[in-house]
Amino acid sequence: MKKLILIISTAAILMGCQTAPQLVSALNNPGGDVTLTFERQRSVDLAARDAQVLLDGLEVCAIPNGDKCQLNTTAGKHTLKVNIPYTAGMFSHAYLFESGKTYQFKIFPKNATADYVSAGLWAFVPGDLIIGAAAGRQANSAKDSELKKDSGDIDDGMLTMSLINN
Repeated sequence: MKKLILIISTAAILMGCQTAPQLVSALNNPGGDVTLTFERQRSVDLAARDAQVLLDGLEVCAIPNGDKCQLNTTAGKHTLKVNIPYTAGMFSHAYLFESGKTYQFKIFPKNATADYVSAGLWAFVPGDLIIGAAAGRQANSAKDSELKKDSGDIDDGMLTMSLINN
């Protein structure tokens, strides 16, 4: 029983104790009437490094594990990239943003199943959380398809991203 408590306590320390994502300031905010919000899913495997978000090659956010970032940009076609600095691969998609709209993106580990399995070694993860995450990702893929504009998309990094609301 003492080992189980120690493992759960260690998981709480590794994953952090906050319940709601904290809004971190954008590193660069290009300005405009389109609002972009990026929320990073809490992850055990990638907890130590910030997720780097780039807009048209400019680093706009460095998002810690489980937090979010918001910025504004202009309407039109923009390329969003997400990666973990100093790791191989990245996520990159071109989107066409409409004036006056808000777009919300979820950033999560590329291999979410492996991340949940890893987390399960440290703490209890309810099965409905895993099933809900997979169902949500599948339901939102249609929204992503509507906004993707070119065939130069890349999704070979440790993180991936999905449009969850627009």
